Amino acid sequence: MPVSRIPESFIDDLLERVDIVQTIHQRVPLKPAGREYQACCPFHDEKTPSFTVSPQKQFYHCFGCGKHGSAIGFLMEYDGLAFTDAIAELAQAVGMTVPETNINPERTGKLEQMFDWMQSAASFFQINLKQHQPPQAYLRDRGLTGEICAQFKMGYAPDAWQALSDHLTQQGATQKQLMDIGLLAENEGRIYDKFRDRIMFPILDRRGRVCGFGGRAMSDRGPKYLNSPETPVFHKGRELYGLFQARQGGKPEQLLLVEGYMDVVALSQFGIEGAVAALGTATTEHQVRLLFQTCDNVVCCFDGDRAGRQAAWKALQVMLPQLVAGRQVRFLFLPQGEDPDSLVRKTSAQVFLEQVAQAEPLSAFLFRHLQEGLEMSSAEGRASLVARAAPLLGQLPAGAYRDLLHDELENLTRHRLKVGDVDLKSSRQRQTNTHYRPVGKTLLRQLAALLVQQPKLAEQLDQHATEIVRSQKNAAPVLELIDFCQQSPQISTVALLERWREHAAAGLLAELVTWRIPDTDSGQQQELAHVLQRLHAEQLSARIDTLTATQQQTGLSAEQKLELRELLAAKQQVQNLQNQGSA
Repeated sequence: MPVSRIPESFIDDLLERVDIVQTIHQRVPLKPAGREYQACCPFHDEKTPSFTVSPQKQFYHCFGCGKHGSAIGFLMEYDGLAFTDAIAELAQAVGMTVPETNINPERTGKLEQMFDWMQSAASFFQINLKQHQPPQAYLRDRGLTGEICAQFKMGYAPDAWQALSDHLTQQGATQKQLMDIGLLAENEGRIYDKFRDRIMFPILDRRGRVCGFGGRAMSDRGPKYLNSPETPVFHKGRELYGLFQARQGGKPEQLLLVEGYMDVVALSQFGIEGAVAALGTATTEHQVRLLFQTCDNVVCCFDGDRAGRQAAWKALQVMLPQLVAGRQVRFLFLPQGEDPDSLVRKTSAQVFLEQVAQAEPLSAFLFRHLQEGLEMSSAEGRASLVARAAPLLGQLPAGAYRDLLHDELENLTRHRLKVGDVDLKSSRQRQTNTHYRPVGKTLLRQLAALLVQQPKLAEQLDQHATEIVRSQKNAAPVLELIDFCQQSPQISTVALLERWREHAAAGLLAELVTWRIPDTDSGQQQELAHVLQRLHAEQLSARIDTLTATQQQTGLSAEQKLELRELLAAKQQVQNLQNQGSA
């Protein structure tokens, strides 16, 4: 079983409280399908939904590619979170606190150490901001208050080559550790602080841990903005600056995607919450997921110049595959030379929000951009628009929104998109898993399916029943499952599967969760008895066949003849019980 520092009892309790349907629906819109929910699988390309979520079992399974798991597993697979981060994310959502563990500091994991040194660096920068007047004056000139700087944990990296390095090595860090998390740089054998004479913006992950930094230069030396490099704890394409702060007041009504750190901080100071920045990189698929996990209403605020419009177009293309009905994206292009920081100061929060309210819908921006340079009064121009639009509309998930955009294209071109117009293979990047095949049913698997869905049934298996199972080929995993369930008969199915996550039989058990078993306790008990009777019959038949073959070849001893008569009688008795059960 997997070993975790987080108590298994806490994980079991967490899985009991988490609603997997809600967790997945925030990321992949689900539709009711009987007692379960369905969607097109987010892990492979498909047109017919084969991805199911069971609220009763708190489990998801795709019958197309075989992906499966609990809410924890889904966050690990879909959001790319580590095991402990997925648990922390779910715990926060249901108001639970992950218990502290009494781990010796010398045994603390490497990632935890990295986060500790990042936090120490952030504290060092905050202290230095209070001790240096030039950066304080700069921030005052930009109109920022001490309160807003504290809210975003802003700091200052001194204009010195080894100030941070000396400070952290005195606390026990090594230069290699600081190099690994991007706080130090090396050039021609010389190691020095990466950030010097810069206003520092700590980047927090969704758990509020400092994972990276952005630094704004106080002078003309070096680039204006410098970000942390990619490290084991920081991947700029998977984070959004300000997202942690935006989520602290509950679910925001809308998120404003802006381009700079100062935009986020300035808007917050003016009472405009929910601004986040993409860390100086083109908007990524993972960042879009973070946006929609937080809020269904996103406004992209970009500069109105050529570069800003190109950035907006790239963001639109990344967003298309996630635009299901109910999600709204709009684009606000600011006047030449303005950004949200400068605009809100020149006007007011009210004026800025009025402009946000009038932002252009994604569909309008999409078709306006695609029509640039085309003569729409000609057949050639309309055909060119179809050619441009087809691969983009092909990225939209099935649903009302896609249908409406197809209608809009038809209104503009008098042509209705057909299957041949859309190359789904080139427009969608997810890969189809063609290797998955459902496992066949055997008696041992039927027994395991009963146990994994109703662990308490193991209490009805006595030593005789266990010996019947033991006589079967490949019985070791089932015997282990029986022992586990007898020790934890009250465990839930999803908690059981989570405990078996790293077991060799984990994939098989996950599929057995999808098998239909009787709904009632009496029906489940009858099914268990029936499976055991058939296993017993197979055990008897195998021994009878062996003795019969021996009798034909060499004859049987008196003891073997007695055994054969007893086996035949026992088999007849089992058959009678089976006949009674089916009558």
